[in-house]
Amino acid sequence: MPSARRIRVATELTRRRRVRGQGMALSLLCLLFATLLAVCTYVLSRMANTPVFMGLNIETFTSNQFNIPINALLQASDSVLLSIKNASVDASISLSDLHYKECAMQDKACARAFLPRSNDIWRLVARSFALIPNFDQPRFQNATQTIKIQHINNLSGWNKATAQFSLAEHDVAITCMPRRASFYPAASPASSATVDTLAFCSQRKFDPDWICENDVPLDANTYAIQVSHGQATYIGVAARRQVYLNPGHVATFTGGLHGDMRLGPVEAIDEYDGGIVQVLAPWDVLPFGSCATLNTATGLGWLMDMQGYVTLLWTCESIFFQSALVLWLLTVYLVLLQFVFLRHSVICCVPVYLSKNVIGPVILLLSFYGDRSLQTLSTYMYQNPSFGKAYLVYIGPAQLASIVGIMTGTLIQIWFNPRLVTQTWLLLVASVVNWVLVFCLEAFVVAPESNAVPSTCRLATSINCFAFDAIPRLYWLSPLVSGSVVFVAIGCVYLNAKSIPYTVRVPRTNSVLQYLGVSNLSSVTTSIEGCTSTNVNGDVVLDRGLLLVKNMLHVSDAYVTRTCNVQYELFYRLLPSARLQRIFSQLIGSVLVVHVHRKRIQQTSSYKHLHELNISGMPHTPGYLS
Repeated sequence: MPSARRIRVATELTRRRRVRGQGMALSLLCLLFATLLAVCTYVLSRMANTPVFMGLNIETFTSNQFNIPINALLQASDSVLLSIKNASVDASISLSDLHYKECAMQDKACARAFLPRSNDIWRLVARSFALIPNFDQPRFQNATQTIKIQHINNLSGWNKATAQFSLAEHDVAITCMPRRASFYPAASPASSATVDTLAFCSQRKFDPDWICENDVPLDANTYAIQVSHGQATYIGVAARRQVYLNPGHVATFTGGLHGDMRLGPVEAIDEYDGGIVQVLAPWDVLPFGSCATLNTATGLGWLMDMQGYVTLLWTCESIFFQSALVLWLLTVYLVLLQFVFLRHSVICCVPVYLSKNVIGPVILLLSFYGDRSLQTLSTYMYQNPSFGKAYLVYIGPAQLASIVGIMTGTLIQIWFNPRLVTQTWLLLVASVVNWVLVFCLEAFVVAPESNAVPSTCRLATSINCFAFDAIPRLYWLSPLVSGSVVFVAIGCVYLNAKSIPYTVRVPRTNSVLQYLGVSNLSSVTTSIEGCTSTNVNGDVVLDRGLLLVKNMLHVSDAYVTRTCNVQYELFYRLLPSARLQRIFSQLIGSVLVVHVHRKRIQQTSSYKHLHELNISGMPHTPGYLS
């Protein structure tokens, strides 16, 4: 062999080794994404539209915070002189008025209008201290005392109204919070329970800077008082631990007007983002409140410390596990096809095939359409880590990122159809970059940036209603960023094609060019880089993956056939015996093939059975046609 020819062959083989196997690498990456997509979709489909018990949720002042929704903040002070009998008590007032009063967002006029009734209720509670035998603070029962009342209410419709009762020059106060509860006499069945709003009161060191705090020791006496239809009734007393940090527990209150009483929580339903997430839970009968971080401008910072056994209902109509499973099976098939017939090809059959059907684009559109539901679930789980199910924060982002990763190469291929994108390394890089970007945006930007702010209830059964404020602002971010990556990658394909000097000229006598009916590769590929090589005789040969332009594959040393027949050929290879292969071949019948002789496509075609194609006769070496 002449020296110049040997150098040229060596150069081409070295360059070929740099790009060899890129198609297989991208296929395996797509299989990884498809597997992740199928697993995530399976997990989410089991959660969607059905109640799921999540376990114990612990909300504290410093972690897993629950911000009380504030529609219109009512803060006021009042006083009541116990020696003056209140003969004009409105017979219609009840603690339930404090609990259920709702104002529109920032409706200060509504709050001011409710103030007189609120004062009347708290005055009646202050007078009811006289009904309590063996009260911890008998000075509050002294008829000569004037009790100062400070109270606060969030007026959102399921309120956390709280009051501090204090006396001049006395360092102990009484704090009370109305809460909905179910109670019945200890001697009666649970079916006889009454549900009403009770004020739960305990002594607490006087706080001159008090806003809403009601925390006391767990052994502190907690007195339950009922105010209904203008009448106050003493229900009984129990240790605070029976109604705090004890979700679902039925406590026993003793010493009341009607004897011992069983008292338990009423299940609450919280709604997020218009009911996309609903949280059902029996919480502590009485939580602790803190307003140390209350910001009246933002409505955030009124926090609760409580526990509850949570059942989650997540509504989502865009989770289609069957579609994800079909895409996974299709990807597995294409990876097998790549491995068997195009193992060393620079061309990846996954984006080429997916660009010619609607399965991938449909799942991508459905994923973006339902992304708000996924973002709501991820954000809720991010803000409630005490469930111990942190993976649910990332499973939605992983699902969306995986379909975006698969479809990145497909969308780029769709742009260039019918030409093949042969810069497979660009498709691989763009797919990885898109997956990382979308996953990070969904998992580490949208969820951490969101705060649960008060919102209008969409469902009649909801009591606390919230919206995650960052989702409307950031919902479009993933489609925008991923789309930008696709367009940047398309630009890179154009730039790369123009920047590569073509050192190899493919003669028009090449059988691949003749079969495709073109004079050069520019009309069927974006670049010939990696598609050509030089055999030991110095002849230019072409990557057999180029036949995908016409949906054809080189399946044996002697034949080329359509890709729709390859599924039968793959199954034929898996059969364990020659007899079974022969039977399967006869069942399928003959297929149309184009003949190949000495790695040149012939102008001859015929019909052959599978067992006549010598499918297993083609070696797994870099495949070229001359």
